[in-house]
Parts: sequence; C-alpha cells; structure tokens
Amino acid sequence: MMTATIYNQSTGEARTLEHVHADHLARNSRGAWSFAKPLPAGWDRELPRYRASIDLRPSQYARHRQEPPFTSCSDTHMWQYAERPIAAGEEITTTAWPHASLVPLNETAKRAREYFTSHQRSRLPQSPWRAGRLYLDDGLSGAVPQERLLGRRPEPAVPSPIRAAGR
Repeated sequence: MMTATIYNQSTGEARTLEHVHADHLARNSRGAWSFAKPLPAGWDRELPRYRASIDLRPSQYARHRQEPPFTSCSDTHMWQYAERPIAAGEEITTTAWPHASLVPLNETAKRAREYFTSHQRSRLPQSPWRAGRLYLDDGLSGAVPQERLLGRRPEPAVPSPIRAAGR
C-alpha cells in the first residue's frame, strides 16, 4: 500500500493517506487540498529577487520606466525598467516587471515572471506591485460580464399605411 501526504492550502494541515484516497481528495476539493506544501504566510509581501543571466542595460529613454511593459523588444540586452547597467550574475531586487532573462530567486519573483511571460503584456499595469504586495491582474481576469437580454415587446409592430400626397 502506497501512502502520500497532502496539505490543506488554507489551514496548513497535513494528512498522510493511501495514495488513491489522497489523489481523490486533492482532485475533488477545488484546490483546498494539494500535494504541494502551502506557502508561508506573507509570501506575497516579500520583495521579488532575481539573478541576471546576461548583461542588461537600461533603455536610452528614461520615460520608458514610467510606461506599461513593451509587448516586444528587438534588443535582448535592454531592460525597460533598469535604472542602471546590470552585470550577469548580479542579484537585484525590484518591484517592476522582470526582463525575460532574469532568474527568479524567491516565490514572488517566480510568480511575477510566470505571469509576465504568460499574459498579454499590453494589458499589464506598469508594475505587479500594489499596496506593498504582489498583485497580478491584467484587467481581463474575473467573471465574464453577463449579457443583458432585451425584453420582448408586448405586441408585434404592425405596419401602418402611408398616405401619399395628392398632386
């Protein structure tokens, strides 16, 4: 008999069950139970830390740091949000969107980079950081707006004859 440990994502409780039962609970609990350990409280308040894998330089225009992320860039060594040149191997902390070559060093950096690389950049805000915590929203998330149906008219429209003006 194989056993597995599953974790409650809201309470942190751990249970060791037969693998079949653990798998059933994890699949049918709508995210409440998981095989992954829950993240520690306050993980989303930790500043994102990255390690540069290549040399990066800032944009030649300072105003680019105040704009939403570029949808694409032909210069792979230019980072829109860099304030100074960054050498390969250097560790940095930033609340701006990461460059694609930055390697995440903590959970907030990992989540920000995954979100940045998997969502439509033209819809992203200037920074993933709001009110001292990681806030990932592109304005497209959430419930789909409900369509309002027009009510039926009580009676069908009846055409009325038009009088032609006499000559």
